[in-house]
Amino acid sequence: MSDWWIHLLGVGGLSLLVPTTVLLASLRWGWTAFAEDYPADVRARLPEPSRGEVRAGWVLGPLFLVTLLAALLVTTATWPPASERFASAWLMAFGVTALFCLIDMVVVDWLVICAWRPSWVVVRGTEDAEGWGDYAFHLRAQLSVKGLAVLIVLPLLFATIVYLLP
Repeated sequence: MSDWWIHLLGVGGLSLLVPTTVLLASLRWGWTAFAEDYPADVRARLPEPSRGEVRAGWVLGPLFLVTLLAALLVTTATWPPASERFASAWLMAFGVTALFCLIDMVVVDWLVICAWRPSWVVVRGTEDAEGWGDYAFHLRAQLSVKGLAVLIVLPLLFATIVYLLP
């Protein structure tokens, strides 16, 4: 296995455990942070959130974003060729972003939400929504213009930061 893969899976994979854990916590306690990302039939049944759920969403949503961006930055910045060649920095940043997209879609969306669907994931009042089992919804979200833009633009931004700032 090449050094690139070892770094991506070792440093990147381990660092992505933090935002993945925060994302799972937000499904449990701060579902309001990602309410707009649920399938349409689930969104239509969402209840009025409690003050605690709103507060948890305000904490867990930004915490998820910060930990995800930190994982991307740490993995890219600790890849030695990243400071020497922009292409190396971009490829590592792209690899980490793509790895998180796969973890999000396969582990969080498909395995936890669609297949396992524990009661702590399902928001009260939405139990009968078919969107909870819609595997294609999550694939379409990853392949949407927004999803693909994140996959391309985010690595460009972080590669530029790592390459230009020694």
